Amino acid sequence: MNGEPRARHATCRPLSFVSLLPGNILPLALIMMMIILMGGIGIGLIVAEGSKRAAESNDSVAAYYLADSGVESQLFQIRKNNQTLAYVNSMGLDYGDGRKWVSTGALEQPLSKTIKSVTTSSFAVLDLFDPDNMTAPLNVSQMHLTWATDPTCTAGDSYMEVSYAYWDVVGGVPQFPTDQQFIVHPKDATHSLRITLDANKRYRIRLKAYTCPAINVTAIFLNPSGFQVPYPGDITLSAEGTYKAATQKIAVTMPKLDVLSGVFSYVLFSECTLVKGTDAVVCPP
Repeated sequence: MNGEPRARHATCRPLSFVSLLPGNILPLALIMMMIILMGGIGIGLIVAEGSKRAAESNDSVAAYYLADSGVESQLFQIRKNNQTLAYVNSMGLDYGDGRKWVSTGALEQPLSKTIKSVTTSSFAVLDLFDPDNMTAPLNVSQMHLTWATDPTCTAGDSYMEVSYAYWDVVGGVPQFPTDQQFIVHPKDATHSLRITLDANKRYRIRLKAYTCPAINVTAIFLNPSGFQVPYPGDITLSAEGTYKAATQKIAVTMPKLDVLSGVFSYVLFSECTLVKGTDAVVCPP
């Protein structure tokens, strides 16, 4: 036994990460740094793009309100200063700091007139004359009217009363209008009415529904040759607003003249005092 060699016992040592990957720490660190750097760049690009879009949104809102300001200015000139459409179409305002608005297409007129609803307690008005040139005939000889009954109404089918007044121009001077004429559409399911007009006269037409409100009331107008002509009572005001690189356009269709409520349809206005019976009338000197 003493002459036999003794067995050597190997000592087990744990292997370190460095020993498993000798010489790869530096490339691994570089890869990790590149991943972090690319993530940071990506987040930065997202933040920058969000900031750009927020700035563009703010510019777009500013351009919208500039266009709205243009339409309001157009409406003021028409309703308050009685300006013509040709004047309105040439309007614009440049503030000199990247903010401006210009009129676009204020001479447009729709080919038909559509009214969302005509109730039984009010009326709608259609003007068949050119308020900028009362002496010019519109050459409208027929009006075709269609509508539907409001489905929420259970009282029955709607039918329409059409009343109108008209006037001539003699020697370049508009004459007093005639008394109103009335046409009552028979209560049936056709929901359509054709009215013959004089192409040389000017008209103001009123629509009133009975039994149930009428919805989607649409009127088209034809000349003596049977061709459709634009509806002259409405105009389309439009303006384009610009702020920096953003541009917005607004178009609004509305009556050319501001029609008073039906409550005032038969009120007489006078500078003299309004009296009853035999009371004395006092007028200003």
